[in-house]
Amino acid sequence: MKRNILPFWLLLSLTIAFVGCKRKAAKWDTQVAVPLFNANLSLDNIDNSRLINNVSDSSYDLIYDELIYSARLAQMKTPDTSINTGFTLSRLKLTDRSISQNITLGQINPLFNFLNGQTADVPAQDQSNLSPVDIDASAFFETATLDSGFLDVTLKNELPVNVSLLVFQIINANDLSEVALDSFTNIGVGNQVTRTINLRNKTVNKSLKGVIKRLVTQASPGPVLIQANKGVNVTLTVRNLRPRSAVAAFPDQTVVNQNEALSMDMQGAQVKFFKVKAGNLHIKLESTIQENMTMYFSVPSATYNGVPLERTVNLPGVAPGTREIHEEVIDMNGYLFDFRGKNPNVTDTVNTFHQILIVKLDSSGRKLKVTLNDSVRISYSVSELTPEYAIGYLGNSLNATGPSVSPFQLFKGIDGSLVLNKFEASVLVQNFVGAQGRLKVNHLEAENIFNGKKVVLNATPLNSDILINSPAFQRDAYTERKIILDQNNSNIKAFVEALPQQIHYDFDVETNPNGNVNNFTDFVFDNSRVDVYLRLVAPASFGINGLTLRDTQVLNMGAFQGDKRLKSATLFMDIENGYPFEIDLEIAFLNSNFQQLGVAEIESNQTIMPGKVDAQGRPQSSTNSRLTIKIPREKIDMLQNATHVVIKAKVLGDGTNKKIYNTYKLKISTNGQFEYEANL
Repeated sequence: MKRNILPFWLLLSLTIAFVGCKRKAAKWDTQVAVPLFNANLSLDNIDNSRLINNVSDSSYDLIYDELIYSARLAQMKTPDTSINTGFTLSRLKLTDRSISQNITLGQINPLFNFLNGQTADVPAQDQSNLSPVDIDASAFFETATLDSGFLDVTLKNELPVNVSLLVFQIINANDLSEVALDSFTNIGVGNQVTRTINLRNKTVNKSLKGVIKRLVTQASPGPVLIQANKGVNVTLTVRNLRPRSAVAAFPDQTVVNQNEALSMDMQGAQVKFFKVKAGNLHIKLESTIQENMTMYFSVPSATYNGVPLERTVNLPGVAPGTREIHEEVIDMNGYLFDFRGKNPNVTDTVNTFHQILIVKLDSSGRKLKVTLNDSVRISYSVSELTPEYAIGYLGNSLNATGPSVSPFQLFKGIDGSLVLNKFEASVLVQNFVGAQGRLKVNHLEAENIFNGKKVVLNATPLNSDILINSPAFQRDAYTERKIILDQNNSNIKAFVEALPQQIHYDFDVETNPNGNVNNFTDFVFDNSRVDVYLRLVAPASFGINGLTLRDTQVLNMGAFQGDKRLKSATLFMDIENGYPFEIDLEIAFLNSNFQQLGVAEIESNQTIMPGKVDAQGRPQSSTNSRLTIKIPREKIDMLQNATHVVIKAKVLGDGTNKKIYNTYKLKISTNGQFEYEANL
């Protein structure tokens, strides 16, 4: 830094003068020198990862694969699948039971109580509306309103005479509503007759009354033994009762029993086996029933390490008016689905898995109230399952892609001219999908975004479809088709020498163009794809007239940005050139939005002298140059507002082919000297 040092006596005099006269602050010019940016330009700026160094002489073989297109042609997911089931009280059954009740001869006619044990003639009788007899039906339920069911009424004649007619009625004791009414005729001594009553829409309580509405008996053929405790035996049997509402002790029973196959739409694919990489099975149970339940769920065709997927859930009875909810999410990662159906040895199908759902009511023996509003709801849903791999027939699908654009990174920082003396180019198609494929190249076009040059690739080998075989069943295994392009079958030389930064393409890619030739042994992994590369293999010799290397660096202007006192600046660029070519340098400044603010003018149009090489072109020593750039007051805003600097190094070759080596370097170190006005 250049300093201005004032003698003490002069400084003191000036200070006194400033204080005494109260003049404006004095100004003078100061200069400050600071480092600004550095750069090191080499073949790394052409993506050195794609340049293969020859160990023998340190020159380059250029082997470059640019991925133009990649498609997961057999991307596969199972659809979201939900199964909902459940039951209400209509699914529940009450126990089939029977009760017996005697209507004795003494109840029919109290006179026979006095003749009990005696022998006498019994005359014919016709009696009506005999006194009701209580029947305890609490063994059935407390009360039930029935949606369906049957009552079998069996009357056995234990009287000593034949019964010609018996009209029998059953009523509820609480409200005397009728449950059943039927007529029985011609019942011989010791014989029985049964009538069936449909209980649909009937309400039946535990306290019933049996009424003999009319009894017609024949006279005895002579004296008979009178047994007052015998008469008509009534047996009531309820069966197949399904209540709408009931207070009862419900028996153990299976209320849901599904054992069936479930098919999925796999969008044209016909899958036999499916190894899950991601996805969930969601099970949800809701119950308002006061009795205990057990749910057993199984997918025998889904196994994890050979163990089938199954769950048993115990759902306790709920309090009246409440709801019990059980939810479970099962991570399906690692499960292998056999999609061949319930019994593949009998019926070998696709896209189908076997599932079992059994729900049982576990009787506690308690008498509980249940209505049709009570229910158990069961749902299980399979979210989209993505495969680690799938096996089957992947279907025939045509994927038309394009027109589209892909970057070509090899020439991302280069413009100018490039003449390739000798090279090999090819289109590579790599198939990671376990199915046959077909590629049709409709259009390939190179575009240089710097000069706007475009070259459409015309290649005879690409006029025909490219068929691709399937690889072995192994992750990351692939087959490859290589289509060589040279100057005899294409214009690939002009295509490459356009120095494209973008490739325009239009492809048709088809899976299984010949149908199910692999007989359901196609496969796809989660990373299976078809890749299309443009490969360029060039020797180390380039014609590099006008070749331009580019680099962008951050500009260290933080101390001076916004300082209105800055008057001017001088940039000094110290350069070591190891390239055996003269180089012309251009410096441009960018703002924070990477918009160009202006271009620096190198004093006297200085160029950078070439480095020294041996007869084979290998570098021996670099030459040192210093370039000076003046930034006057009228352009100082350009520098102050800049955040980045773009460096373009244009190689001034003679157009002939020359070898280039990875040891070529262009090192740039830049400092700035700034002049500004300082107030005192």
